[in-house]
Order: sequence, then C-alpha cells, then structure tokens
Amino acid sequence: MNIFKRIFGTTKNEANLQTDSSDGITNKESLQSVNQFLSKSNLEHNTPELFKHELYDSLNRYYSTPDFNPHLNLTDENGVTYKEHEAFNSTFEEWKEIRSVWDRRSVLFSLWDTSEITKIGKWQIIERFVKDRYGIKGINFHENHIQKEDFENIRLMVSLSKLYRVMDSYENSLKYIKYAYEARPDIDIIKVEYATVLHLSDKEEDKVKSHNLMNEVIENKIKNSDAKEIPLLNYFVFSKDYIDSSVFATIYLNIGNCDLETWDNLAEEYYWCPNFRYEHAVFLSKAGESFRAIAKLNSLANEFPWFAKGVLANIDAIKQFRDLNGDPSFMSEEMNQMKKYLSMIKNNR
Repeated sequence: MNIFKRIFGTTKNEANLQTDSSDGITNKESLQSVNQFLSKSNLEHNTPELFKHELYDSLNRYYSTPDFNPHLNLTDENGVTYKEHEAFNSTFEEWKEIRSVWDRRSVLFSLWDTSEITKIGKWQIIERFVKDRYGIKGINFHENHIQKEDFENIRLMVSLSKLYRVMDSYENSLKYIKYAYEARPDIDIIKVEYATVLHLSDKEEDKVKSHNLMNEVIENKIKNSDAKEIPLLNYFVFSKDYIDSSVFATIYLNIGNCDLETWDNLAEEYYWCPNFRYEHAVFLSKAGESFRAIAKLNSLANEFPWFAKGVLANIDAIKQFRDLNGDPSFMSEEMNQMKKYLSMIKNNR
C-alpha cells in the first residue's frame, strides 16, 4: 500500500481528548496536572556543555545552513580564551533557566541578531522569524523590506510560502511556492514545500500531486545514498539536504505508529508549525496523555491565535475536562481567552 494513502488531518472525534470518567480525578487535581505540564522544569540538564552544543547549532539554524559550522573567536585582546558560557555569560544565565529547547533557541537567535542580522539574506531573515515563531514580524519584514526585484530569489519564495503557511494563509502560501515551482521544478527544497502546501488543500487531486512530489524527493535521496538502511524520519531532522516539511513529518510519525519519545524529538524541529503541534496534541490524546495534550493545545492557541483549528480544539478539550469533573468554571480564564481568539478569527474572515 502506498505510504501516502493516509489523508492528512483527523476527524472531530479523533481530536477528542481520551479520558475515563471512572478514574476519580477531581477538578483541582486536573488543573494542578495541567499546570504542571505547562511549567514542568528539567533545568538541571542545562549545563555549559549543552549550552555550547546549542549555541553552535542555533547559529547554523540562524543561517538556515545545517553545515555552516562557523568558528567563533573567543579570545580577547589580552590573549585570554573563554569557554562559550563564559564569553556569552549573560545569554547563558538566561538560557539555563529555560526548559524547552525551542525557547532556549529563541534566546540564542536574539543573541545572533546583535551581530549577524546584517550578514544574512532576506530569505534567511524570513526563515529566522518563521522558525522562532514570530510570524507577525515576518509579515512586517515582508511588507517593509522586500522589493519586487527580490522575488527573483527562489529561496525567498520558499521562505515566504512557509511564512504564510504558518500564518494559516493558504492562498498566499500557494501563490509563492507555485511561482517558485513553475520556475524551477527540479529543485528538491521547492518540491518539498510545494508538496507540503498542496497537502493542506481541500482538493483530492492536489493531495495526489503532493504525494507524487514527495515520493520523487525521497526516492532520489534513497537512490543517491550509500546507506543500507535509512530511518525515514532521519530525513526530516535538521541536517545537510534535509526535508523541511512539518506536514509530512506528522504523516510518517502517524504511519509508523511512533512512540512519545520520537514525537517529542521531531517536535524539537517543528515546534514552529501550528499544524505539527496540533497533530502532536492529537497523538498525545490518543496515547492517554490528556494533560500533556491540553497543555500543548493551550500553548498552541496562545502562540498562534489565528490558527482556528488549534483554538477550536482547545475549546473542545476544556469542555471535556469540565464535563469530566462537573465543573463549568474549569480553566475559565483560558476559555475566555479562546473565545476572544475565535471572535478575532471570525472578524478577520
């Protein structure tokens, strides 16, 4: 059977949180558990060694170049050489208090803004905003700094497609990537983004084309590889010539019946994508991780309030927890916020 046969997305029933009304969980215990998942801390792992690794990794990601691998001069005018956490001490102090890898990466991106922002291209700046979950900043940069002549850069078209995909603006996303594909249908990064956008279409023929394009990319990678066995998901991890598709990453995770750890590992790559985070929450729900699921939906809706699918799923999740505990006021503050987001979405349509 074709591995792309599964249509992306879930039914309303699939999005429901799995809970057992006989487990005796009280409202207070539920709210406590949700809050624990929202603020759980593993800060003891934030060592100087990890900081060094993430510092260089973040610079590669900042340049959107997996094999950039720059050398940092950490020696001062007196000949004193510092370790990374010493040279960037104020950043390290902030970094070490943050649990999530994506939020730590955001701190490091801000560090590179002070020295590298003028050295990178416009397409890289758009990527920097997209991968750091700053879609609005990306839109502002597009409107204020990108000129007509910039559209000759194919990489910029791919980056703009990602930006508008994150902003849940399908037509704009399709416009930019279709332009790039018509100009250079032979380039893998363009095929990947075009396949990703087409898979979000409501048209079956677009999904079929999407599958065919991604099949081409993967088959060529396998053909050109000397490895005897290639774990498919390895192609979707930030590395040289990787496949940057949050949508197809979720497809393979679901097809492969992957475990919690594998989903969490891929989430480190695609936390910037609301579609990935939504699918991750659905998986957590199915796996019986209801508290993690609702925590993820809540953070998704707050970071991407324009993403209707996430807002609606969070509202449904809160309602289910209310029904479970017989408490209509459960997470009332969060519910009120979701209703504001929903109203904003409707007014903008």
